[in-house]
Amino acid sequence: MTHHYSRLVLCFIFFAMLSCGPRKFERPNIIIIMADDLGYGDIGCFGNTAIETPALDRLAAAGMKLTNYHANGPVCTPTRAALLTGRYQQRSGLEGVIYAKGETRSSGLALEETTFAEYIKQAGYTTGIIGKWHLGYQIEYNPVNQGFDVFRGYVSGNIDYHSHIDGAGIPDWWHNLEKTHEEGYVTDLVNQHALEFIQNNKDKAFCLFISHEAPHFPFQGRNDKADRYPGGRFPAEGSTTDKAKAYKEMIEIMDEGVGQVHQLLENYGLLDKTLILFCSDNGGLKSVADNGTLRGAKGSLWEGGLRVPAIAHWQDHIPAGTVNDELVMSMDLFPTIANLSKTKDPSLPPMDGTDITRMLIEGKALENRTVFWRYRNQKAAINMPWKLIIVQDTLHLYNLNEDISELKDLAETESSIANQLKSELEKWEQNIAWGTKLQTE
Repeated sequence: MTHHYSRLVLCFIFFAMLSCGPRKFERPNIIIIMADDLGYGDIGCFGNTAIETPALDRLAAAGMKLTNYHANGPVCTPTRAALLTGRYQQRSGLEGVIYAKGETRSSGLALEETTFAEYIKQAGYTTGIIGKWHLGYQIEYNPVNQGFDVFRGYVSGNIDYHSHIDGAGIPDWWHNLEKTHEEGYVTDLVNQHALEFIQNNKDKAFCLFISHEAPHFPFQGRNDKADRYPGGRFPAEGSTTDKAKAYKEMIEIMDEGVGQVHQLLENYGLLDKTLILFCSDNGGLKSVADNGTLRGAKGSLWEGGLRVPAIAHWQDHIPAGTVNDELVMSMDLFPTIANLSKTKDPSLPPMDGTDITRMLIEGKALENRTVFWRYRNQKAAINMPWKLIIVQDTLHLYNLNEDISELKDLAETESSIANQLKSELEKWEQNIAWGTKLQTE
């Protein structure tokens, strides 16, 4: 009797030990949904009461809110380069925006870079991007040449939501490598093609990047008129006089699409087989967005330009209704995808990003690290809770745990911390030139 009892106890201990280890999981489908210029306080689950976002609120309630998620850049192109490569955007030479006009129009994400789409294809995933690219206007930089099996959308930074004309007055709507004409409001088209991609690949492993234009200008709702025509003159932000109304509608229509994706996955029984990651590419535009209590806006390295709303959802894997305040970056998504896809490729170059799988599934804290930014006349470094920001050679230091609004400058009273972060920032700058290898020490 005693021997039998001992065996039961040993079995219980063995299974308890197993339950404490990393949770086993089948490799999931991956869906990244990225808003464009969405402010930290622009959706309901992040405190907005004026804009209705029931789908995103539902996603957060059934998943995890990431309250300390930072975009790699304060503008579009840099963040997307970091997201695609898992590396600081400076390594691919894309620290700034690729503009529709001027010499940058000829630049793009070098084909020598490895994207998460190229990587995950090796594991048998079908890959797609629907919506905005903004990593090269020339056909050589087209997403299809960067690892995506399917591309439906536009290559520029923004287009007219109705006429699909870019900022240089050029039509910009593509199906893979072919420029095409398709009637429709851009956000509706993005939602439609995202659903089609899921329907077409529901029985196989897929990785889908839903890259919304909303709520980037021009500010246009479904029933507004087109403002841009080939070769014509037009206001960049659109002709509507009530930008706030259009901005609200643009976010709410994007939210409709999130709800449609969620419902389709539920219909197909794929919610427990699909990781959904929602985020924005940078903070909201100062004139229209709600960045909550954060200082600054798009284009700045204050929190309002970098800290954005983010949600992770994977039914039965990510605990529902959780809030996580670990520092996460856009560049962390690639190494996370690499781990989840269970692809082992020794030729993959080192990445600056960190795998956040165990943080999402088990709530495990990430290793302490310092992360960096540089854009125009600004530089910044964060090692939680401390943030150093240098604007026009002036140092500022903030404790983000106590002062998320960056109102109390501690650069003088905590000078040793400010100087340490400045030293780390200078070392980082020496190591992020285009093509340089990552330091491993």
